Amino acid sequence: MVLKNITFALLLLLAFSFCFWGCPGKSEEDLIRETIEEIGDYAEDRDKYGIISYISDSYSDDKERTKENIETLLEENFDKYQGIVVNILGTEFIEVNPPHANVEIDTAFSSGAAKMFRKLVRFSGHCYRFKVELIKEDDQWKVKSASWKYISEDELSTESMEILKELFPKL
Repeated sequence: MVLKNITFALLLLLAFSFCFWGCPGKSEEDLIRETIEEIGDYAEDRDKYGIISYISDSYSDDKERTKENIETLLEENFDKYQGIVVNILGTEFIEVNPPHANVEIDTAFSSGAAKMFRKLVRFSGHCYRFKVELIKEDDQWKVKSASWKYISEDELSTESMEILKELFPKL
């Protein structure tokens, strides 16, 4: 009986050890996707501090914005728009070479009526393409710089359009 318990315990330990060493962890691309999703969740929750926690202290962009300017921009948009919904569509990894990464992200933003209502009618949001440079600081991916522009639905990548059609089948 004792031998069976010891054998079972050893097999269980071996199984856990194999999984611990044999199972790959999350890739850098997975971690970046999670970061992007979390930033989108914070935007929907109107949590500027949550978003700011993902902005590098060294943030700068072509419009000469700093981290503080981004905080002001968030405040202005949160005051202007109610019921913000962020749909992350396609994410294209241009370069991932830790601690640096460059990605393009297609998003669909909408505000106002409840999200479920927008699913019943045609999509009434705006699509943007973000070009984002990320830097890994203290094991967390943060936005080092970003630019964005409004794009039409026709300019969405194939992947992004497929996701948008899943979200809004009447498109």
